[in-house]
Amino acid sequence: MQLAQEPLVPGVERDASAQELLEGVSSLVRAVRCIEHRHLTPDGGLRRSDASVLKVLLRDGEQRGGEIAAKLGVDASVVSRQLTALEADGLVSRRPDPADARVGLVSLAPHGKAQLEALYSTYTQQLRTALADFDDDALLVAAETMQRIARAITEAATGVRRSQPTGD
Repeated sequence: MQLAQEPLVPGVERDASAQELLEGVSSLVRAVRCIEHRHLTPDGGLRRSDASVLKVLLRDGEQRGGEIAAKLGVDASVVSRQLTALEADGLVSRRPDPADARVGLVSLAPHGKAQLEALYSTYTQQLRTALADFDDDALLVAAETMQRIARAITEAATGVRRSQPTGD
């Protein structure tokens, strides 16, 4: 593949491989969002942010809302509002934390698990169809590469945030 030699943004030095990666990630995100928009609908479907919360609960089990927020990289107040709506929809359940009654523990309700599984089943079927020309080994290599890139970016962003002055 021939990479463009002109900068994507005038006046910004061209780093072809990094900028092509950025463009590739942006294209992939847009493609995934097209699938999401078909299945994450306001008329009874899950929102992307709700699916993210449910996925954390499915993967990691019962936990505090603050833990979910930390894993998603959002403020606890955002997750608190989401959990209220998800509980009202019967997708999660909450109970007091036996170790600290001021805090609640959140778990994935059976209805939430069923909705999340149905959503990801549809995603998987669509991806398998769209990527029919790729064998399982190629898909696994691509997944591992994307996960390594995501970890590196997250670690770099965390390091940058820690090294910035707090303004105190």
